[in-house]
Amino acid sequence: CSPSAQDALGGGGRLLSLRSGSHTVSMGLLTRVLPTFLKPAPDPSPEAAEGPVRDRLSFQYAATELPSPRPSPRGAKEAPVGGALAETLGNATRHGIAPGPDGRSLAKINQDRGVVHYPFNGSCNEALLCVFDGHGGSGEKVAEFCMRAIPELLQQNGLELRASPSEQLSHTVCEADRAVLAHRGGEFARMCGCTSIIVYMQGATVWTACSGDSRAVLGYVRDGAIRARDLSVDCKPDSPEEYERIVGAGGVVSGASGASPARVWADGRVGLAMSRSIGDGECKRFGVIPDPEVKRFDLGAAPANEPEADGDRFIIVASDGVWEFIDSQEACEIVASAPASAAEGCAKLVHEAAARWKQEEGNYRDDITAIVARLPFVSSGEAPTLELGLSGGSFEGDALYINMGEQGISEMGAGDSSPAPGGKPPPKSGGRGSTAASQEKDGDDFQNRRLSVAARDDDEWSDESDRDGE
Repeated sequence: CSPSAQDALGGGGRLLSLRSGSHTVSMGLLTRVLPTFLKPAPDPSPEAAEGPVRDRLSFQYAATELPSPRPSPRGAKEAPVGGALAETLGNATRHGIAPGPDGRSLAKINQDRGVVHYPFNGSCNEALLCVFDGHGGSGEKVAEFCMRAIPELLQQNGLELRASPSEQLSHTVCEADRAVLAHRGGEFARMCGCTSIIVYMQGATVWTACSGDSRAVLGYVRDGAIRARDLSVDCKPDSPEEYERIVGAGGVVSGASGASPARVWADGRVGLAMSRSIGDGECKRFGVIPDPEVKRFDLGAAPANEPEADGDRFIIVASDGVWEFIDSQEACEIVASAPASAAEGCAKLVHEAAARWKQEEGNYRDDITAIVARLPFVSSGEAPTLELGLSGGSFEGDALYINMGEQGISEMGAGDSSPAPGGKPPPKSGGRGSTAASQEKDGDDFQNRRLSVAARDDDEWSDESDRDGE
């Protein structure tokens, strides 16, 4: 572990060791895989805004994401969708937006992260696809840590992963959770965390490990029609088994109502819209756990000489920004509308998800990230070379990282702002219908409806939660 990595985690040169049954993981490994973890990037712009916005602003990185289809005052151009791998693998992301003062919108930090490893674990017959959706004030840092640490931890126990995938996936997610919660004596991740959806392929068998509400879906053809099969189950607090565990630990669960999701309430003041996650230390005392729900499936792609025959076509792995207004069946239909290119199908899915957010929520949009892998994805032969030409991402060896290092928040231009639902712009500050009381109520409604972490009458939590994207 390099000195810079130790300093980044505030370890003062000490290495911690985590034990889980027969597994021992050195914190030196966890700190090495992400040397800049939790280290704020300096803002080189002297003209940057002052106050809280400045604390979140950086011009060092630009998100590798799909731009809006409408003309942009910044002159953004559509990222190319092509390359030899684009037929097999697609990835796309859009940052979220949040309501700002005077009806303006803010382009908020993209807290989603994703990674594709192929070949994986030293084999062309294995692959790993992951999406991590951060929430809370530093959720993007938790997600980025998981994006780098979890694949490496899995490969450190590569033989065990092949022999016992379910056990290794569960152990690794829990180890990452303990590492996050141990940082800064438990204070760092007390109010933030991330979801985790992991898809591990080994030949014609796939395992999914889900903690949170990101989702993996299989698109397949039966009787000539595209159909969907969920490969993971969203971890919701009001599902029977989750509810029983949370209440048994002293937590309180509020049911879903209208657009407001079910939540776990810790001490009656912090509401988390999922029952399993990485981080979220405060909620871990009230029945929220990191342990993923692991499922196993056998895949059956169409024969190579009969590509139009019935069989499994592709796997979608995506954050809940996709699933909020698009169900699994419709998502598969959208991806299947571009049968020749996984990259094109993935781009269509993310663009449609962004359009639904605009239609339903106006000037709020969650971060949206998706990966599409056409089947068969792995091979017993030589793996194709990962190359640029997809819709976004950063390549390192056999890994494609999505949103790595993405930071920054800035005010959107007038052309990027969206009206509130119903086509009416939000009232101007100080105008009729914009009293302090009504603004506070609108803020509470918005927080309870859309943020993964909501707060009740606690300034400390409110400050952090207001920066969250679901």
